[in-house]
Amino acid sequence: MTTRALPIADGDLLDQDRLRELQSQHWVATSDRGYEVFSYAEGFQVLEHPKLLKGPSFVYRIDQLGLEGDAGRYFRMVLPATEGEYRRKLRAPIGALFRPSQVAKLRDAVRGIVRDLVAEIDAESPIDLMEQLCWVLPAQTYCHLVSMPFDLAPTVRRIGDQVAGTLLRVDHDRVGEMEAAILEAVDLVREHLDARRANLGDDFSSAMIRQQMDGMLTEEELLVEALSVINASVDNTAHQMGNVFGAMLTDRTRWEAYLADRSLAASMIEETIRMYPRFGTIFRLASEDVTVADQTFPEGSWIFVSVRAAQRDPARFERPDEFDWTRSPARQVMFGAGTYNCLGQNLARLEIEEALAAVADRFPDISLSAPWEQTIHDAVSETSRLIARA
Repeated sequence: MTTRALPIADGDLLDQDRLRELQSQHWVATSDRGYEVFSYAEGFQVLEHPKLLKGPSFVYRIDQLGLEGDAGRYFRMVLPATEGEYRRKLRAPIGALFRPSQVAKLRDAVRGIVRDLVAEIDAESPIDLMEQLCWVLPAQTYCHLVSMPFDLAPTVRRIGDQVAGTLLRVDHDRVGEMEAAILEAVDLVREHLDARRANLGDDFSSAMIRQQMDGMLTEEELLVEALSVINASVDNTAHQMGNVFGAMLTDRTRWEAYLADRSLAASMIEETIRMYPRFGTIFRLASEDVTVADQTFPEGSWIFVSVRAAQRDPARFERPDEFDWTRSPARQVMFGAGTYNCLGQNLARLEIEEALAAVADRFPDISLSAPWEQTIHDAVSETSRLIARA
């Protein structure tokens, strides 16, 4: 089949109605940057194909930003930027730490962190859910994971935004910030690992150090592993948490249903991720000619899977634009698939679930005092402002 070269403007990939129109014409189209995939089923086939590579997509953004020097060198070594045997070597130790059974052990700690945060919120003042909760919880959770003092949580949060925020938005105006933040993170992680060697415990840092001592990682790979964790821990979780609170508080019936039945937490979170995903696009590079369904992607071509379109695909979801927390569970395109699936997704879900519970317990009558504000980019969406009252 010859794929139609549809006229796709930049804004088309941000507009849900335009995405639906493109989706109705065919599951794939060509654009100035490569191929655009709009369907759920074929989207997963792309994400799962062993010859469609993720690592180069990370390097693609690094190159777009012109990130060079030591900062560029370190960032080309982190897990998301790698492929092949080196990637498998880096992924296996982190994968062991983020297994669902391991993540489940963190629930009590996360619950304690978030309840302390919510207890500090002044019920008589406007509640800035992003600044007072959504940004702080992931940063403090990271500090707990690696046994780093909570005093460093603001630094972790800032580094997360300066690095991941700049990279995912390809924000050329912040490249200098990103470079400085990467080098700061390298120093922070190196000092922490050196100090931790003398007092090993049951935290992630100690586990990674033991992996290095057992010959699973070199010293440099240990540093890169730690960098991978810090860069993945804050920014994405903060914004998806903001999306969940924004979606649930914008329509009061959702919040009231959750208050009446707390067992709905997981389905509410999944439905929000489906309709309001943090990631708008995930893309791959064809390492050779690859055929998916009726389409052949030539070697060297870029394939962009629209998460926003795929997760509202009428072929997969009835009433795709309706928020329905009674839906049967479905895999989320946003978290990828196969050997590239998001390792931290279960921890992110746990943090969001505990945040919902803590806010519901203390502020059951919470409501938005201003509209939920989002900034939508092709690659990601961001909750920029979420102000509430108790």
